[in-house]
Amino acid sequence: METEDYRDSHRARGPTYDRTIFSTPLDAYADKWEAYHLARVLAKLHPERIPRYLDFACGTGRITQRVEPRTLESYGVDISESMLAVARGKCERTNFFCVDLTREDPDLGLFDLVTSFRFFGNAQDELRAAALAAISRRLRPGGHLVINNHRNPRSLMALARRMATGADEMDLSHAKLKSLLVAHGFDIVQKHPIGFWIIRAKLTAAKWLESTFADKAERVFQHGMFARFAPDSLLVARKVG
Repeated sequence: METEDYRDSHRARGPTYDRTIFSTPLDAYADKWEAYHLARVLAKLHPERIPRYLDFACGTGRITQRVEPRTLESYGVDISESMLAVARGKCERTNFFCVDLTREDPDLGLFDLVTSFRFFGNAQDELRAAALAAISRRLRPGGHLVINNHRNPRSLMALARRMATGADEMDLSHAKLKSLLVAHGFDIVQKHPIGFWIIRAKLTAAKWLESTFADKAERVFQHGMFARFAPDSLLVARKVG
């Protein structure tokens, strides 16, 4: 069976994306902690301003709007004009382009930081490789790529679900993502697990995820070694050379 191309999945979703993508307590929880880790990462990598920043597959600008205030120049690219229409309403200084960087080569220059969230876990292998190649071409040597993997099939929660139902819909493990990054000239320098402690589906209810217990558990399991088994993680990769 031919694999569906993830490029075609979001072209018309701009008007509804923000209402649906974080419609569950777990999605909202992941977004909260992604924002927490991203702010700390940026403060460490660029304590002043990020000279040139690119949000790859920026969608409706969820990440772009968080990074834009820290930048001198901000850019966002996506292949969905409907998604970009929403993003333009959120970001005042970002230059948005409707372009597929895996197939086109516009002259955007080089960047010091690239982000790409909620992309690699959903994309097929061919697109993952093409995206990393495109990003690598546009990052300065020593520049950083910040991504997340929100569909880790080796998370404790996913393993428990697979044992109960036999379902195995996800494929981008931490080890596989690391291999992809290394193959395209990146070295992982930071790992921030999110939700390692969520080992059963019942813990994804709002009463758990919005509790003080959740905050305490998240802070206990912040060490990078837990990223291999967390349902979501934020990774910082440095372009080698």
